[in-house]
Amino acid sequence: MLFLPIISLLLPKLFMKLTPRKHYLLTVVLLLIYSIVMIYALAYPPNPNRIIETWLLTLLLQRFCPRLWYGLMWLSTIIILLYHPTAALYGRPSFGIVASLLSTTVSEASEYIGAISWRTYLATLLLASVPLFVVRLSRNLAVPRWRGYWGFLLVFILVLMTAQTARKGYTSGGFALRAQPIEFLADAYLQPRAYFAELAKLKADLAKPDNWQISSNHQIYRNYVLIIGESMRADYMHLYGFKYTNTPFLDKHANIVMDNMLSAGPNTPISLLHGLTLSHGKPFSIQNNVITLAKKAGMDTAWLSNQGALGQYDTSISTIAHQANHVTFLKTTGYDFGERSFDHQLVAPLKKVLAQPLTTSQSRLIVLHIMGSHPNPCDRLPQPPHLYVENNNSNCYIDSIRQTDSLLGQIYATLQSSGQPFSMLYFSDHGLSHDKNTYEKNSIVRSASILRHNDHFYQNYHVPLVVINSDQSGQSRNKAQRSGLELLDGIAQWLGIRTPQLPYSEQFFSTVDSTQLQVLDFNQRLQSVNQLQSDPLPANLR
Repeated sequence: MLFLPIISLLLPKLFMKLTPRKHYLLTVVLLLIYSIVMIYALAYPPNPNRIIETWLLTLLLQRFCPRLWYGLMWLSTIIILLYHPTAALYGRPSFGIVASLLSTTVSEASEYIGAISWRTYLATLLLASVPLFVVRLSRNLAVPRWRGYWGFLLVFILVLMTAQTARKGYTSGGFALRAQPIEFLADAYLQPRAYFAELAKLKADLAKPDNWQISSNHQIYRNYVLIIGESMRADYMHLYGFKYTNTPFLDKHANIVMDNMLSAGPNTPISLLHGLTLSHGKPFSIQNNVITLAKKAGMDTAWLSNQGALGQYDTSISTIAHQANHVTFLKTTGYDFGERSFDHQLVAPLKKVLAQPLTTSQSRLIVLHIMGSHPNPCDRLPQPPHLYVENNNSNCYIDSIRQTDSLLGQIYATLQSSGQPFSMLYFSDHGLSHDKNTYEKNSIVRSASILRHNDHFYQNYHVPLVVINSDQSGQSRNKAQRSGLELLDGIAQWLGIRTPQLPYSEQFFSTVDSTQLQVLDFNQRLQSVNQLQSDPLPANLR
């Protein structure tokens, strides 16, 4: 690319020697290269659909709207010049970038500019020259006439791919056409709008008062620590029968193990909003949640999180978090923005909370919301995974569970060192299922099997729930079936809080199965657990 200026001067003369047909075919290839360059320059995932959609759009515009095509090429150059330095550091336009931009000071802006290397600026100039290079080589191009059905076919393919994207929900609240730079411009408009909408929602939800009615209240322990895991399906844990020993701490220290716990929903927002608020499968009451319940009972509360603080998937949970007395977020915007943070970094703020004084009769609830095994599990690990099988996604997932088990051990040791009686309750918000022969995240490489969200399989909902008490030894396993729609009832019983609004609290840890066991699908509709299909472990992991 260093020779682009020279090539752009020489190639037009060489093109004059080509036949019009060969000249056009070469331009078609150059437009494909332009499509790849645009996606790379703006830091969008280079999946095949995005490349093809960008390519088809440029082909159609060049053939039927040449003036608009020229304008698009010049606009592409301007966008790359303005945005590629940011893309190189932070990625595509996102909720997190908008939040950071709106909270950036002058000194932080100067630090940001200084953090960009000269190589990035050089790359920006080279990438920005590609659209102009294509325009230069397309001068005097004799575009062959297309028969009508060719144009119709390309338009049909483009519309079909866009409709497929919208149908699968890849762009909830976003833009379905993934052709550059159209998608970039849509994101540049939609992301700020989404940011202000989420901010307004957070403020409105925080203003709602709770209406808990406490009938009795008695805490046995000084510190109650609720650890919310992420994307951990139970059958990948040694504690639940997995072949590899990836839960050594829980194997030894778990006192109560719920063998048949099911999450309320198939993803974090649905599962936690219905599991940690007054819901029971009906529209949830955001103000009546686990934090306001504990505060109503006179407990001190803290929420420590490695998840996002603000974003499409984070704001509602953040609303619950911000009602605690002590709040710490390792990420100030979305869960996937900025530098990676790891769950073990929550141990330091945990120690600070434990050092805070309490009254003689007061107990404390501390919630730790971790990233756990969230897809992509390889992003959760600070080092490469052990080699269990050939599938790297599976290897990372197994080791992410081992990492969570290690974190639970660190939390246990920290609580022990405080010298105060404590109880830990760990559960995962939902499980995952195997997506066969599909693309790795942000990649054009196919994988035989990737663990992803779904709402069709039992394993999307089968999650661990364990209790560890400082004054208890031995392990009991409870085989009663429980739905996460009753989770807050169980937490209330664990905390020693009774309220008529949570009628199932007394039976949560009993050995009697729940009646009419149901969970929520992606559309927050109730479905019977008996209707779910099975997604067993791969043969090489059984």
